[in-house]
Amino acid sequence: MAKGKIRTVLGDIDATKLGFTMAHEHILTKPYGGGEKDNKDHILDDFSKALQMLNEYKEIGGGAIIEATPESWGRNTPGLYLASKETGINVVACTGYMNQDSGMTEKEDELTIDEIAEKMYKDITVGMDGTSVKAGWVKCGASYNHITPNEEKVIRAGARVATKTGTCLHSHTSTGTMGIEILEILEEENFDLSRMILAHIDRCPDLWYHRKLLKKGANLIYDGPGKAKYYPDQIRVDLLKQLVKDGYENQIMLSNDMGRRSHHKVYGYGPGFNWIKERFLPRLLDEGFSQDVLDKFMVHNPANIYQMKK
Repeated sequence: MAKGKIRTVLGDIDATKLGFTMAHEHILTKPYGGGEKDNKDHILDDFSKALQMLNEYKEIGGGAIIEATPESWGRNTPGLYLASKETGINVVACTGYMNQDSGMTEKEDELTIDEIAEKMYKDITVGMDGTSVKAGWVKCGASYNHITPNEEKVIRAGARVATKTGTCLHSHTSTGTMGIEILEILEEENFDLSRMILAHIDRCPDLWYHRKLLKKGANLIYDGPGKAKYYPDQIRVDLLKQLVKDGYENQIMLSNDMGRRSHHKVYGYGPGFNWIKERFLPRLLDEGFSQDVLDKFMVHNPANIYQMKK
């Protein structure tokens, strides 16, 4: 079990205190900029509902949420602080960007890698959005089947800041694509790929592809369980079985990436933060996974990967 520190919105905690963790989620968002900014389904701005979803998660043994909303997707730093303080759920916020079509504007065209890195560094060491509330990890991302110049700048800046501060780097992928290309950029930056996380990777359910990423040392988040409109969960289950058999159980985490109102029970939809623990993990046990492996996915791996190494 990890013994380092994790930087939550309430301050640094021992990694052993993180608890059962959803490794890529959204509590409060209000997107602006490009892309889908006008899609009301992406707006999670009801603080009372945020408290409700966290309290319901806590009631079933939830310990932490890795909050994946950067400033350009409407990060609500004061709201995250108050929500964590009132519910007791550990919230680990991020600095950085999602991808070109998710909040980047013309201003990013003019920013240099160093300027982007300076902002990230301040968010981690001083505070976000004019507060003393600090980010605990760096976010980057790529578009569907390509990486834009701005995205590459963010990836490189993120690698440098994560190395300097000891945080992990965690990338959005569009439909699971560009994982290998992201890692190639990071190799050019001499980044420690064991400190790299690729999210949404199960949107591209390709065993060979996932093995290549894991072999390079990166960590993967399967955050699509229950989203049956894409494909049945049996495909994810079979992929996970093989990857565990291959010996990669220490590099995998599970979550649901619920960034829409239509993902949350408190907004009248579903499945909500509790679904992984109440529905998907019992299925994995039925499918032959051990409790020890599930504890790695949900407790030990997040505690190890999100801890600061400096």
